[in-house]
Amino acid sequence: MSKHLLQLSVIVALAMLILEAGCGSFFDQHHGCGTCAPMTTLFVSESNSISGFTVAASGVPSLVGSVAGPNSSEGILVDKSASFLFVSDFQNGAVDAFTINPTSGALSTVAGSPFSAGPAPGAGGLAVDPSTKFLYVTQMNSLAVAGFTIAPGTGVLAAIPGSPFPAGDTPIQAIEDPSGKFLYVSDLNDGLGAISAYTIDSTSGALTPITGSPFPTQSNSPGPNRMAIGGGGKFLYVGMSGTVNANHTVSAFTIDPNTGALAQITGSPFPTGNDPQGIATDPTGKFLYTANSQDSTVSAFTIDGSSGTLTPVSGSPYATLAGPGALAIDPGGQFLYVGENSTTGIEAFTINATSGAITSMAGSPFAPGSTVNGLAVGRP
Repeated sequence: MSKHLLQLSVIVALAMLILEAGCGSFFDQHHGCGTCAPMTTLFVSESNSISGFTVAASGVPSLVGSVAGPNSSEGILVDKSASFLFVSDFQNGAVDAFTINPTSGALSTVAGSPFSAGPAPGAGGLAVDPSTKFLYVTQMNSLAVAGFTIAPGTGVLAAIPGSPFPAGDTPIQAIEDPSGKFLYVSDLNDGLGAISAYTIDSTSGALTPITGSPFPTQSNSPGPNRMAIGGGGKFLYVGMSGTVNANHTVSAFTIDPNTGALAQITGSPFPTGNDPQGIATDPTGKFLYTANSQDSTVSAFTIDGSSGTLTPVSGSPYATLAGPGALAIDPGGQFLYVGENSTTGIEAFTINATSGAITSMAGSPFAPGSTVNGLAVGRP
């Protein structure tokens, strides 16, 4: 078959799928007209590109397409409404912003993007509040956090008055608590592995340091990297990465619901695999996972809902392909996706809702088959 006839056949096949669906496009999870489920999308930042996938009910990701992206990125996230995708551009000190097509999952560049986040290089981790009002990006080389307002509907970013806000040594990642009141930043090269903590002004988005901040993890530098929140917003977990010092643990804190202050949980830090580059909790806040880059494993833990203590899941750690790094869990809490820091692409696992154990998905690993910098999952 000639190239042109093959292309025509593909177009016809896609058109037939759209007609058969009857409600929405072939990217929807179709269960009969009038019953199309919200579409889950998975986005992958790679070197110089961002790939988008739709996720079937089985958890299998299917590539939709790719757009140009940053050469190197420490942050990628989808807002809670799955309307916008934000990606940090380390080399250019900027944030790339996209709108997400609710039907196809396709990306369109937001007007004015990329948005400067400070001196280049330096843009690192990203955090967005639950109402999609504010976006924060760490400035890794200038010891600060830049803050932006997000224009409703368009996703256009504008600097928050007073931004950037001072942070610790090499602020690498940021995360907000589910209430949107507090922001936490991991300071990778701080001597005590500190976490900078802030209250967020609900009107302006300005950051104010919390009394007692920065809060030490008592681990050697380099240390605190990616973070996750569990227990319904009660606990903060920090992956202590690094290959120079034996930081191969997760530091755990309780979050004061009134002040945002952190207090170490009894038994913290908890042992994990070698160099936990990625960390994620499921939507229920019952399970925590780390991607252990040097061991090529994923560690799984249950979270005690009262104390925040971590207990290894039976069978953990689980073997992965070489160099696991980024982690993402679908909004339904059924599937765990692991980005490989090699050429193996994305591994996918199903999550046992009772035990938290994970099982490799048939067909895994999936495209794109190149080094994965970050993963983000969204569903309206």
